[in-house]
Amino acid sequence: MLFLEKFFNPKSVAVVGASRTPGKIGYTILENLKYSFNGKIYPINPNAIEILGLKAYPSVLDVEEPIDHAIIVVPAEIVLKVIKEGIKKKIKVFTIISSGFSEIGEKERELELKKLCKTSRKIRILGPNCIGVYKKDLDMIFFPKKRLKRPPEGFISFITQSGAFGSILLDIMANEGVGVSKFISIGNKVDIDEIELIKYLEKDLSTRCIAIYLESVKDGLEFIKTAKRVTKTKPIVCFKAGKTEKGVEAVASHTGALAGSAQIYSAAFKQAGIIEAKSSEEIFDYAKALANQPVLKDNKIAVVTDGGGFGIVATDTAINCGLELPSLENSSIKALKSFLPPYASTKNPIDITGDATVERYQKTLEIVLKDKNVSGVACIALMQIPTLTDEIVDVLKDCKVFGKPITVCSAGSDYVLERNRKLERLGIPVYPTPERAVKALKVLYEYGKILKRK
Repeated sequence: MLFLEKFFNPKSVAVVGASRTPGKIGYTILENLKYSFNGKIYPINPNAIEILGLKAYPSVLDVEEPIDHAIIVVPAEIVLKVIKEGIKKKIKVFTIISSGFSEIGEKERELELKKLCKTSRKIRILGPNCIGVYKKDLDMIFFPKKRLKRPPEGFISFITQSGAFGSILLDIMANEGVGVSKFISIGNKVDIDEIELIKYLEKDLSTRCIAIYLESVKDGLEFIKTAKRVTKTKPIVCFKAGKTEKGVEAVASHTGALAGSAQIYSAAFKQAGIIEAKSSEEIFDYAKALANQPVLKDNKIAVVTDGGGFGIVATDTAINCGLELPSLENSSIKALKSFLPPYASTKNPIDITGDATVERYQKTLEIVLKDKNVSGVACIALMQIPTLTDEIVDVLKDCKVFGKPITVCSAGSDYVLERNRKLERLGIPVYPTPERAVKALKVLYEYGKILKRK
């Protein structure tokens, strides 16, 4: 684990293949590092004296100070030479961004890297064919910030076998204000894989939920054993790609790995206590709920809405998911009737109607969340209605004090998205449809059942 610490918290980083040309990968990585990382940065380029105001060096061997982490962005055919120089320099960890290995049939190159890891026993490698690590103070991914937004700090750590899939999800999370602790692209995983990273993240205090995009697992038994232990204290949500015959073929050409059948993976996930996402949408939806909300202790929820149609859709989804919408206690119904207009509905789903105010939401949610028959709430807040002010954000945030999970459906364009981002930053998961908000509650119920396993 000491080695992995140098991946995420190095004191110095070398960029081997740093470029002077804007738009090149070696330039973008160096630029992103310069404006995020507080340690020493050493651009390595034999044809440059200075890049981006930083002194450049012909080789890592020409740097007098120690180097913790080397990011490699050179052609695949010289990667091995660069790592051997790094070993002489006593660099412990390497992230190989370069592609051109088993994903294009060049398995021999990858085998040489594996042999080097085994024989030296002094180095660790992330990649090759990856986009590296991102955290707020260590941005080494090669997408310009003008094209790919960076998310705020949060509690989700994301492991991805596909750099493209991971980067797009990162951009979406940034746009919606969903926080990230660590983003780790593992590529062809010649050395470090998802199992080792799960073990590291198990003890990472800034990680509350581990999300994984997976194409293949090399050691299935160890994967299950590790996940089974970790999911007792920290949720794991996983999206397995390559489930069809053509999908399996695509996995082989993407990272040079073999993928097993969907049924085997699904069974393994259940055994290990992993929440399986069936789509790219679900891995995002589930992770942000699991990272920020308590579990749903049983399947009894309430729906609170200011839009009748969305309330009906949420109710249908809940029933189809195996959730229940119980009647509220008589005292709760009486309390609701004391301030709701006569045209509102106090039955579950509770429709506080399209002229709802912040005060109406605040009183309703407090009564519902205190009700003994209700273990969680899907709250639909259509923010376009003229009676609703920005204070709704604080009302929803304050619902955390009741210790019950709440998910929010808030759909719309720019005006709505701006308020949704504020909610996400406050740890309230927001979804654009009632179906997704309810399914997120169902996942909190599933994880609650996993925690109760002996």
